[in-house]
Amino acid sequence: MSPNLSQRTRIVLAFASVYFFWGSTYLAIKIAGTHLPAPLVSAARASLSAVLIALIVLLRGKSLRVPKGEPWKLVLVGVLFMSANNILLTWGEKMVPAGFASLIVCTMPIMVAVLEVFLPRGEPLSARGWLGTLLGLVGILALVWPSLRGAPQEGYSRPLLGVGVLLLAALAFAVGSILSRRFRFQADTFVATGWQLGGAAIVNWCIVLAGGNMRHAMWTWNGVTAIVYLAILGSLFGLVAFTYLLQHVPVGKVSTYAFVNPVIAVLLGVLLLHERLTKEEVGGMAIIICAVAIVVLSRSVKLKKEMIGTAGEAVE
Repeated sequence: MSPNLSQRTRIVLAFASVYFFWGSTYLAIKIAGTHLPAPLVSAARASLSAVLIALIVLLRGKSLRVPKGEPWKLVLVGVLFMSANNILLTWGEKMVPAGFASLIVCTMPIMVAVLEVFLPRGEPLSARGWLGTLLGLVGILALVWPSLRGAPQEGYSRPLLGVGVLLLAALAFAVGSILSRRFRFQADTFVATGWQLGGAAIVNWCIVLAGGNMRHAMWTWNGVTAIVYLAILGSLFGLVAFTYLLQHVPVGKVSTYAFVNPVIAVLLGVLLLHERLTKEEVGGMAIIICAVAIVVLSRSVKLKKEMIGTAGEAVE
């Protein structure tokens, strides 16, 4: 950010970037996935992001090398973030609206909290955290209730399958976040992110070639623009803003992105894609956002280390 700006202005701009860019990625993923196969979207996005980050690292005069023993760990985390999570998310958005998808995926912090309870040396979940978890389950039920009644809305091709795919995407993200924290990477954040994206890009291209996705690709202006947006604004700008906030703002405030992004995604879906939610789904949205807020804030004391370790996942 420009050195001429006051710190307060930088913080405001950083919050605006994280809130908007990360919230808008669901819309961009929806557009890109409409024109291109899900693995191809993820492969192109990860490749472009990896190249840009590598250039930034080199221009800063730093090496792309990482400590011994870390490469395979970085690649594993990158595959969970940008292969499993991103491909499943893109596929899931082919079956449900972008705003709806963001509400399902934003349950990821709840998954992290619950998984930590059952892992060795994991963090216990407070009573408030369990309350948030239960509320999250109620919110998901409210979201899928219209489909369970056999009354899916326009824009929902296979809603129940879409919800299942999106929950798996969130689970992959949660597992990657936990592993990233436990691996305690020593590499520079940008270097580590480059390795994660580069490893995922290779895996994604292998999936593209194995599935013959290039034969089904429709390279349209909207699709390509959406991928460029995801790579530059969603991943790169969002990552820089997020890292800056972690260094200058209490983590409890930074973590608000987890329940602000879905609101942005829903609003953009309504305004730009003319998506609509039923009354039950609006209620589910409110419940899920409250649930995520309760769980995230109940863990905010220990969240900063986790966020720094997983800064490279700035991809949704």
